[in-house]
Amino acid sequence: MSIKERMVGSIKRISRKILRALVVVNAVIFLLIVAIILFFNYRTNNPYLTHNTVLVLRLDGPLADYAYPDSLAGRFLGGPTQSLAGITEQLRKAKTDVRIGAVLLDIRSIGAGWGKADELRAAIDDFRQTQKPIYAYLESGSNKEYYVATACQRIYVPPVSDLNITGLDAHTVFY
Repeated sequence: MSIKERMVGSIKRISRKILRALVVVNAVIFLLIVAIILFFNYRTNNPYLTHNTVLVLRLDGPLADYAYPDSLAGRFLGGPTQSLAGITEQLRKAKTDVRIGAVLLDIRSIGAGWGKADELRAAIDDFRQTQKPIYAYLESGSNKEYYVATACQRIYVPPVSDLNITGLDAHTVFY
């Protein structure tokens, strides 16, 4: 065997070893990244609830029909974060949970239609059957936000708030 053949053989062995080391290092880095993502997204976020805990639900933005239950999938797939089904389910669970003493709805700007506002109001009426208090807090809003808030037992509005309540109106054109 010549010197050239021995050098080529040793270079091939060294390059195979480097390639194996790179594959192992990349696999370890990949597994570490996956473990970090899983740790931050799937750690238990179940807070300890004491007796008479107040559930605060923030109603803001469009209420989609469905939102991903997994926050990781919602972030990567770009789906909505809040849904009408999720809010009504939270109200239904709070209705039967003995640790929940009251519900506070922080109503900002509901970007849904009147049908969804009516469904949300019906869910609030259903929650009120438990005799648990449910309150609404409005900083600003219009007819739709006020309509949802009127299903609650009390509505709290700061003195400097901006409520644009003009009432409902319908027109028909007759020729």
